[in-house]
Amino acid sequence: MQNLLSLTIIVEPDRQRLVRFAMEAVEALGANVFSATNRLDNLLPQLRDDGIRAHIPVEVNLVLNDLSLNLSWGDRHETLAILTAPAAPDIVTALTTRLKHASELADSTLLKRRNEQITADLESAKQRARAEMEQLETLLETKKNELQQSIRTSQTDSLTGLYNRGGYDMRLHEAVLRCQRQREALCLMLFDLDKFKEINDTFGHQVGDEFLKRMANALRAAIREHVDHACRMGGDEFAIVLFSDLTIAKRVADKVIASMEGKVSIGIAQLQGIDTVETLIKRADTVLYEAKHRGRGQFVADDEVVEPKTAESKN
Repeated sequence: MQNLLSLTIIVEPDRQRLVRFAMEAVEALGANVFSATNRLDNLLPQLRDDGIRAHIPVEVNLVLNDLSLNLSWGDRHETLAILTAPAAPDIVTALTTRLKHASELADSTLLKRRNEQITADLESAKQRARAEMEQLETLLETKKNELQQSIRTSQTDSLTGLYNRGGYDMRLHEAVLRCQRQREALCLMLFDLDKFKEINDTFGHQVGDEFLKRMANALRAAIREHVDHACRMGGDEFAIVLFSDLTIAKRVADKVIASMEGKVSIGIAQLQGIDTVETLIKRADTVLYEAKHRGRGQFVADDEVVEPKTAESKN
């Protein structure tokens, strides 16, 4: 029996990372992806409920026991997939290392502790010897670059290369503060891939992943590099933080809809002087649901008069 991964589940993004890591293990070990996906759909509500009842973080282990790939937490031991043949030791070792590295990058607290330790070590070394100052300053610069790279990595969605939810939250808050202070135009664009669950269910997750990558490329092509921010917030939900007004935002929306062949719904909200981050998000989300209510494959901006609608399923 070998423990491939231990992951602490606190909030929903942690469960999403667990799904991604578990499916990576299933694929690497040659088990049935479709069957494992269905099994995960059944196990995640149980895991969520157990965490809520316990009122504490839940540690989940991904364990390979002979031909059985299992998920365990608390006193639960659930089978995720059955292998058709024993996995080669080198494959298991490489998988364990890969998952450990990926889970560490997703842990912002661990990254912060490591970066603080690096800084402390460098400061101590500088105080010990003036003769080593030049060498230590060079090393400090190197470590700063590594720190920035670690931060960038922790804020990047591994599948699409866009900013992940953490990166999106940080950049949206910064953008709202800056644009309100300098009275600059800002639009928040929320995207939802139409019927994405049907794509996954019909063609499998590999095809679904390619569709997500296509969406990411469409967002990149529609915005200005190093100016606007394209983000994947999780699942089939995307966002753009656009430093322009509604006129430009609508052009961007048209480009994305054309690139995705009309398979995406979009809500656009422009920042107002009295807005908070929360009110801006709420207005963008409201018009996104209006776009879906109107039949999907289109955008709705908040300069239109929109009656509130009941949120539909996002797929």
